[in-house]
Amino acid sequence: MPPTPVRIGGRSHLAYELHVTSLRPADVSLLSVQVLDADSGAILSELRDADLQARIGRPGLPFDKPDKQLLSPGTRAVVFFWMPVQDDARMPKRLRHRLEFDLLRTSGRERIEMHSAPLQVQALAPLVLGAPLRGGPWVALYDPTLMGGHRTSIYTMDGRARIPARYAIDFVRLGEDASRARGDVAEIGNWHGYGAEVLAVADSVVADAADDMTEAPELGASSGPLPLENHSGNYVTLDLGGGRFAFYEHLKHGSVRVKVGERITRGQVIGLLGNSGSSSSGPHLHFHVSDANAAHGAEGQPYTFERFSVVGAYDTIGAHTTGEPWKPMRAPGGGARTRELPAANSVVRFD
Repeated sequence: MPPTPVRIGGRSHLAYELHVTSLRPADVSLLSVQVLDADSGAILSELRDADLQARIGRPGLPFDKPDKQLLSPGTRAVVFFWMPVQDDARMPKRLRHRLEFDLLRTSGRERIEMHSAPLQVQALAPLVLGAPLRGGPWVALYDPTLMGGHRTSIYTMDGRARIPARYAIDFVRLGEDASRARGDVAEIGNWHGYGAEVLAVADSVVADAADDMTEAPELGASSGPLPLENHSGNYVTLDLGGGRFAFYEHLKHGSVRVKVGERITRGQVIGLLGNSGSSSSGPHLHFHVSDANAAHGAEGQPYTFERFSVVGAYDTIGAHTTGEPWKPMRAPGGGARTRELPAANSVVRFD
């Protein structure tokens, strides 16, 4: 996927991946990666040390590999960028990358620097969508640096590797006291968001839907690992046109109100929020947009919501799950937002 500008938290961001494969016969240690404006030469971002370690994924290796920057012969590292751009007026048209690494020869280390080929920044504006839910507050749960999270999960289907949920968000309804549920959180029926109406984000056609998965009444009451094809639980997929598809996952059993091939309108209720499929974090709506009618065999595409309000934020996903109150947010980060994607772990209301 080429980097495509999308506004998040009042600033444009570029999300993309840099794949680094070593064809050397000896080990190499990746030391730093700089992102440059290919035309002006200006340095836009630099990753090294702990920052670089946190952004590297190693396909085929454990997430907790102690030195993810060390590449043995024939292995690959994927550097995941989620990069804010300081000035929208100076959005680069092309990127170039400067990599610094040590070649670990038997005779000692040899410092090497290399440059990548220029990479075009896609000028196409992201889709502008209506709200998938009503009211709030809703916490927009995601972490662009979490290994194994939405942003970094690579799926290989039909011989091609993709990241379908590159821009995915899990929406969890909160009480005004920041609670997730009324009473015992183990009972999914107690959750504030359980059964909330889920809305079509655009005039569209139903491309796919399923409503045959039951839900355990309590969190963690699973009968065992789910096959990949059941991870989405009960779901609806909308064909938004232009090769873009919206995915709604983990819907309540028996709640889907639309059928494949049906034309629907923006704001129409398509189902209810539930806890079906791979939904260990509790009742929530998983939402993302990709370029094919396939939950895992597609590339995640950027999108924005036409209008929402930011009322607060959590520092981390963990802060939300422990029941801490969110931090109130005022301008410039808070208040009404238009044509943006909610920032990671922000607390929002849909008008």
